[in-house]
Amino acid sequence: MIEMTRRVTFSAAHADWLPQRSAEENRRIFGAKASPEPYGHNYVLDVGVAGAIDPRTGILVNIKEIDRIVREEVVCALDRKFLNRQVAHFRDQPVTAENLIRFIVPRIAVALPGGVGLCSVRLEPEPIRWATWRGSYPDTFRDITTMMVTHVYEFAASHRLHSAHLTDEENRQLFGKCNYENGHGHNYVLEVTVAGPVDARSGRVIDGDVLDAIVNAEIVERYDHRHLNFDVPDFAGQVPSAEVITRVIFDRLKDRIPAPARLHRVLVRETARNFFEYQGEDRLSQ
Repeated sequence: MIEMTRRVTFSAAHADWLPQRSAEENRRIFGAKASPEPYGHNYVLDVGVAGAIDPRTGILVNIKEIDRIVREEVVCALDRKFLNRQVAHFRDQPVTAENLIRFIVPRIAVALPGGVGLCSVRLEPEPIRWATWRGSYPDTFRDITTMMVTHVYEFAASHRLHSAHLTDEENRQLFGKCNYENGHGHNYVLEVTVAGPVDARSGRVIDGDVLDAIVNAEIVERYDHRHLNFDVPDFAGQVPSAEVITRVIFDRLKDRIPAPARLHRVLVRETARNFFEYQGEDRLSQ
C-alpha cells in the first residue's frame, strides 16, 4: 500500500455563535470568542488517499480525479461561504476544524474510485494550528470522532552542550561549536499535538485557549529567554540537547492535558533543518 497526499485551499467565514442557542449557552460553548460576527480563514486542506500502485500505469490514482472529487465535494460546498448560514450542516453545530473534517471525510470517501481509500485529512485554518484525522484504510468510517489537534508555539533560549560524563576534550570533539563555554541560542518552534474524541457540544478535541494556557505556563514562560543549563531546573544534571528538550517538554505536559484528550506528540524545531519528535516511551515500546 502507498499513500498520496493532495493539497488544496479554500476560503470561508464563520461565527463562533449558534443562533438557536441563548447568549449564555453560546458563551459556555465558545468562551470569550463567542460572537455572532463572522471572521474568515484561508484554509489549507491536505487529503491523503491510499491503495496499491496500478501495475499498468505505475500510479495509485489519477491526480486529476482526486482534484475533481475534492473540488466538487468540498471546495464548491465551502469556498467563499459564510458557513453558519450558507451550509446547512453547520447551522446547528460549531464551525471548528474538527467539525469541518467530519463534514469532509464522508463526502470524499464515498466519491473515490475503486481500489483507493481515504486515509487522512488535515485541515489548517492558520499556520499555527490545525486538526488531523487518520482513518484505518480500507475501513475509513470506523471512527471519524477521534482526531488530533496541533498548536504551534515559539520560545528563544540558549544552552551549552557539555556532558559531565566526558572529558573536556571529548566534549569539544563531540559537540564542536555547541560546546563553547558561554553557550549559544536558538529560536525554537514547538508543535504540541493533542488527540482525543471530538466533544459534541463544542466541536473540539480540546479548547484551544486551555491548551495555549497550559503550554504557555508550563513551557514558554518557563524556557523563553533563559539559559537552559543554569536557569531551568528541568535540565539539572542533563545535557539540554534538542533531544532532551523534546522529551522533557513531553513529560512536563503529558499529565496536564485535561481528559478525555491526551498528549499525543511533541515536536521541537531547533533549526530549519533540525527537528525532533517524541510520543512517549509507551508509544516507542509498541
